[in-house]
Amino acid sequence: MPSGGDRHARDLIWGRKSDALRDLNRRRVLRAIMVSPGTQVNLAKFTNLSQATVSGIVQELQRENLVVVDGNDNERGKKVSLSNVRGVAIGVEVSYDTVTVAARRVDGDVDRVVVDWSGRGAEHGSQAWMRECVQLIGEVVRRTGLDETDIVAIGLGIPAAVDPRTSTISQVAWALDWERGMDPGARLQEHFPGVPVIMDNEANFAAYGEYLYGAGRGTETMLFVKSSTSVSAGLIIRGLIYRGRHGLASEIGHLVMDPLGVVCQCGNRGCLETAVGGARLVEQVRGAYVGYRVDLPNSLANIVERAKSGDLLCRRVLQDAGRNIGIALSRTCNLLNPEKVFIGGELGRAVELVIEPAIQTMRLHSLGGMFNYVAPMTVEASELGLKAGAQGALAYALTVHHIRPN
Repeated sequence: MPSGGDRHARDLIWGRKSDALRDLNRRRVLRAIMVSPGTQVNLAKFTNLSQATVSGIVQELQRENLVVVDGNDNERGKKVSLSNVRGVAIGVEVSYDTVTVAARRVDGDVDRVVVDWSGRGAEHGSQAWMRECVQLIGEVVRRTGLDETDIVAIGLGIPAAVDPRTSTISQVAWALDWERGMDPGARLQEHFPGVPVIMDNEANFAAYGEYLYGAGRGTETMLFVKSSTSVSAGLIIRGLIYRGRHGLASEIGHLVMDPLGVVCQCGNRGCLETAVGGARLVEQVRGAYVGYRVDLPNSLANIVERAKSGDLLCRRVLQDAGRNIGIALSRTCNLLNPEKVFIGGELGRAVELVIEPAIQTMRLHSLGGMFNYVAPMTVEASELGLKAGAQGALAYALTVHHIRPN
């Protein structure tokens, strides 16, 4: 438990409108340490500040007993972490059928994350998921040893495109009770007055989480495909989320695979999501069992579990999904040529069934140099799995400069 003399993280990193450059840089370094304690070299890369500037700020923070520097290497190779600082960061991922909330003390290691889930996601209506979200935030914060007054920032990932210029919804599934221009982040903030809520697409935050804390560490360009009920993707270029002008970049789920195919909820026909979305895969399995007295799966998670247990039908459905994803990825990678591709969401839990068919298909339809040249592109399962979105949301909320509320 923190002592009564601990400095509050909000007092250290929230700014004022008249901030001097020196104060802005100091807060930038503090936020970077909160995101991921690391060496001064890594902090300089993360903040885009010179190593000399970072070194001077770290020395200042040491004198104030706000950071500790330890390790066996030279000064710039030693790990810098917070000390005597009180605060907790929150990350929320709202998917169609679940809400995932992560909490981490800003003075703790990045792997000491408290995570909890609820089975009432966006498809249950805004009132239901918001109620679950608020309750879960309170529970995970208490499990860190702090309370809601210690929340520094909240990252909110939603199953919709978010306009990066206005932070409002720019594209949403019509099946949800949301509209363009809505700001669910503002509604969540009503429950936590004075705490900034940073909102983005769930796949963008999943990609960011994988980049910072998963197998994407150090990659220059990476694509994260989140395939569960819906199919979406997030693109990271040199540590930054690429969103496009209206927040619609990387919507791989709406690549048209068959112009005469099944109508998609976006209004088009034959989108990837109509072939490999969770509802479609469940429909395929249940349709194949029509007339048989068997216990039918009712979710993609059920199909994955059955496939792992040897169900041949479920295995084939997932393998076919991998091939379809491979076709979509070949088109995407021919445009982007990423260093790594990650598959997450529920399909990421079936890596042995999905990824190999995807890679085989990509080899047929992608430019040969991606796989055959020096340092070939790789396609992997997400290391963070279903926690990627919440952890990415948590981290990203800490990176944003906030103005101190009046």
